[in-house]
Amino acid sequence: EPEPVWEPEPVWEPEPAWEPEPQPAAEPEPEPAAESEPGAEPWADREPEPALSAQAERPTQRSSGRKERASRRFRVSRMFAVVIVLLTIGLLAFTLPPLIAGHRASPDPPGTEVATRNLAATWVAAQVSRAATVSCDPVMCRALETHGFPAGDLLQLTLKGGNPSRSNVIVATPAIRSQLGSSIRSAYAPMVIASFGSGSLRIDIRAIASHGPVAYKSALRKDLRVRIAIGAGLLQSGRVVASATAKRQLSAGQVDSRLLFTIEGMATRYPVRIVAFGDSGPGASAGSPLRSAELAQDDELPRASSSAFMRAMFAVLRTQHRGFVPAHAMTMRLAGGRTVLYVEFAAPSPLGLLGNFTP
Repeated sequence: EPEPVWEPEPVWEPEPAWEPEPQPAAEPEPEPAAESEPGAEPWADREPEPALSAQAERPTQRSSGRKERASRRFRVSRMFAVVIVLLTIGLLAFTLPPLIAGHRASPDPPGTEVATRNLAATWVAAQVSRAATVSCDPVMCRALETHGFPAGDLLQLTLKGGNPSRSNVIVATPAIRSQLGSSIRSAYAPMVIASFGSGSLRIDIRAIASHGPVAYKSALRKDLRVRIAIGAGLLQSGRVVASATAKRQLSAGQVDSRLLFTIEGMATRYPVRIVAFGDSGPGASAGSPLRSAELAQDDELPRASSSAFMRAMFAVLRTQHRGFVPAHAMTMRLAGGRTVLYVEFAAPSPLGLLGNFTP
């Protein structure tokens, strides 16, 4: 029995499961070999739906009008399928946010408890000295560990125990404030070195007063007098040039004593220009010292000495006494093109390092 004769144009080839059984049929009249309309796409009259492929059970001679309708139906079906795929992808993207390097692609909404905790943990991990012990509630301790702060330097405070006095820094979360009340400020840590969030979600990073708040405030006043005297000496030395803002900060004793000592040592090698001070934590108490500086060679030095200046400054940093070693030191280029040495000391700022200095 002869197989049905199909159109010579390319048509949809049904899957084996849909293959029709051979039916006896009369010899159909063959269509002309060049049947497609001028400019028609080669796949225009393919019918992709399985239901349409079942039409192969009976030989058909398509007119040019039917081919146009089939082509339109295919295009509509194709557009509908594309829309469905795009909607599906969008739904998946909304419900399953991608993970990049183990972190969510989008941060937690600002102002939430989790977002505030992560801000505080990020700051502590980046700014607090690795020689310091940090006390925190269990949830905050886990967040700090996740952000890279050593677990061995964390002191967990619970309702059953934990003494903040054994630490150098306390992360005063709402849970800790509920647990310790006003004694956080009056008995343990009067100075805020950074603060995040607001209202009931606020998290304060506080420096522990190891000998009590009264002794701490007395040491802070003495340290301030020393910093004012050293700042004035640097400005009068003729070896230090400072921006207008940096001059005011030096004169007010706002600069960390370790930074002052370091700049003084550098100025004995080369004249130093202080471009800017920085790194007071957000929301820090008044009197919290500035712990970083951007330093450059004096403009009066020849430009060829820039590399020599940087080498000399790094040599000073390498020979610093213990307690005066910066947490970070690197060269960086500012927006205006100036190359500076960025020096940053860790928090909290210690008191009494320059105790033998007499203002």
